[in-house]
Parts: sequence; C-alpha cells; structure tokens
Amino acid sequence: MNCLHVYLHGHKTGALLSQGGALSFQYDPDYLRLATAAPLSFSLPLRVQPYTGPTTEAFFKNLLPPDNVRKRLGKILHLSRHNIFGFLQAIGGDCAGAVAFYPLDQPGGGQSAPAYRPLSEEESVRILGELPLRPLNLGVDAGFRISGAGAQDKLIACVSAGRISLPLYGTPSTHILKPAVAAYPDSVYNEYFCMSLARRAKLPVAASAILTLAGGHYYCTDRYDRCHEQGRSYRLHQEDFCQICGVDPENKYESEGGPGIKQCLQMIRDMRLGAAAQLTFFRSVIFNYLIGNGDAHAKNFSVLYRGAGMSLAPLYDLLSTRVYPALSAESAMKIGGEAVFNKISREHFARMADECDVRPQVVLDLLDALVAILPQLAQALAVELSRDYPSTIYAKIIAVIAEQVSRVALAR
Repeated sequence: MNCLHVYLHGHKTGALLSQGGALSFQYDPDYLRLATAAPLSFSLPLRVQPYTGPTTEAFFKNLLPPDNVRKRLGKILHLSRHNIFGFLQAIGGDCAGAVAFYPLDQPGGGQSAPAYRPLSEEESVRILGELPLRPLNLGVDAGFRISGAGAQDKLIACVSAGRISLPLYGTPSTHILKPAVAAYPDSVYNEYFCMSLARRAKLPVAASAILTLAGGHYYCTDRYDRCHEQGRSYRLHQEDFCQICGVDPENKYESEGGPGIKQCLQMIRDMRLGAAAQLTFFRSVIFNYLIGNGDAHAKNFSVLYRGAGMSLAPLYDLLSTRVYPALSAESAMKIGGEAVFNKISREHFARMADECDVRPQVVLDLLDALVAILPQLAQALAVELSRDYPSTIYAKIIAVIAEQVSRVALAR
C-alpha cells in the first residue's frame, strides 16, 4: 500500500492511500482533535472512518490536469494517465486551494522558507513556448511540484514587476500564465477582454493583465486562492463545484453527467452562502451566456474558504468561445433545459428560475440589467484596449453579445 501525507494550510490533515489503484483517505486523529480542524472538502466532512469510493476519488482527481494533459505529462513522468496517486505524488506540492501532498519521508510538508528561481525574459519565453511539449513545465527543476486543472497549456508561477519566478519546495505560486492558443486566434486578448468586461459589469473576477515578454503577449491572472501578508504569500482553500458535488472531472459538462445550474444553486444553498451568492451565480450564468462562453462548466465555479467563512470565488476562465466556429455552439450547462445558444430565449431564463425554485421575475430583472449595460460597456472597452492591444477579436465578441442580446431582450 502506498501513502501520501495530505496537508491543508500546512497542517497534516490525513493520509491518502492507494492499494491496487483504489484510493482511500483518512483524517489524522491528531488533526481531528484540533479545535480549528476544517474539512478537506464539503464532500468529505470530518470523521474518524476512512473515505473510499467515487466521491473520494473525484475530489483528488479534480486537483489534477484533465486526462488529455495527464497523457502528455505521463510521458515525462513515466506515469499512466490513470495513476491519480502517482501524479499527486509527483506534482502535488502546490495545488488549487490550500491542499498539498508530501511523501512520508518529508514530514512537516516541505520547506517552510519561500524558495524561488527567477527566470530571465529569454528563459520565460522559452518555457512558455514549450508548454505544449512539457505541460506545466514539469520535470526540469527539482522541487517544482505544481498541479493545475484545465485543458489549456499554462505556467503556474509567481510574477512580480513583470518578471517570472518558479516557486520551489512547496512555496505557494501566485499567478497563472497562458500563452496564445494557435488554434484560437487572439485567445489572450479574448480572455483579457471578457475578464475586464465582467469586472466593469460589477461581477467578482480574479485580477488579470496582459504580460509582455520579448514583444509577445501572454494572459496573466492572479490566483484568487492566495493572500499576501508582510511580503509572503499564503494559500486560501477552495474547491470547485465538481469537487463539492463529488463528480469526476472528466464528466464536468452537464451533458456528460456534470452538475447543472440547479445542482450548483442547491449546493450554494446547502453551504449557506447566502442570497447574495445566489444572485451572483445567476448573474454569472447570464454573463457567460451573453458573451457566448460555451465552456462555463461546474469546474469554473468555485467556493473560497476564509477561516470558518465561505463565499463564491471570483470568476476566472472567461472566454467567448462562440467567436471560434470550430468550438461547440452549446452552453456547458443548460439554461431552462436548452443548451444550444441560438435556441435559448428569454423564456428559457424564466424556466431556469422556476426549476431552481426562484421567482422568474428575479432572474429576468438580472437579465435585463446586464442586457441594458453590456453592449455599451463592451464598445467602450474595445476602444480602450485597442490603443495598446489592437485586435479584431473585440468586434467579434461585440457581435456575439449583440446577437445574444437580441434573443433575450425585453420586446419594446
């Protein structure tokens, strides 16, 4: 039987065991006796008995990149893409939230003092360019054990004054960097535009910027699951809605059995996040519809923990997928029973509200409020961004917004 120590906020929480590929997790008795003990997941409440089965595996699997990325990583790390335990052992030193994994011969959860390796601009560009061949830049630097979910190639690192550093030996990463995706023109500008637009629409979003290296542009976002005090970075715990609902990340889309809007909203209620969180979730669903984001699945919605408090995490991974004809023209989560964008109408939003036991007028008022401001906000933002980052992608996104608005706007 293989074993990994599981840490939460630097405290040894329990042990992850693997026997014949089957995973089990058990909280440490000393941890359970702490007055401040917090569960690893809403789906794994504190208890003496070990956890086994699909829900347990789903939580830990959701901390890793998806299957297609693990397949590439496996060639570097000599691991089968199905070996969840092996990947957590290899790259689980810095995961989403405040979870970290360490072998038994590393008591205390690794190095306590922050350790970084600064990269030159030239080296940064080279590493970012090699991500398709070496995902997450793994297998080069000793002590660089970072895991990141999501299919898009990314570098998880630290950025200060435009310079990238690799955090080593358990030092928390603070930023996520994404190079342009060749198959989807101007993806960097697309994501930055959509994130900036959401912020102007008063939605909670992670801080983001465009980082310029050797004349090239890269999308850069702050990790919202990190906080900074007295010059040091610390982890905040979080989990996405696939983890909360105990759903395998390979089934993240509703069409494959993943959580839909009704299930996510019910979890917001079960976790007692409050009425404001429910309204924010609805506004986020509406915003993703209006920009044509077909990839707003359950893993792109998360809950953030601060001590005993819980809140919806800021939005991230906002992208207008409808501007790329090769991508699906469907929403990741159905709205009122409909997934196809050009079939979703005002009535579907009312039906969605009814399915969620919410008065339809509440959701329709949120819809009307965003419909009233988003086209103008998008036009002004495009003018502003075009000064430093000219691109035709802004006009395409604006056209998508106009098309979506025309289907759901209140008839005049």
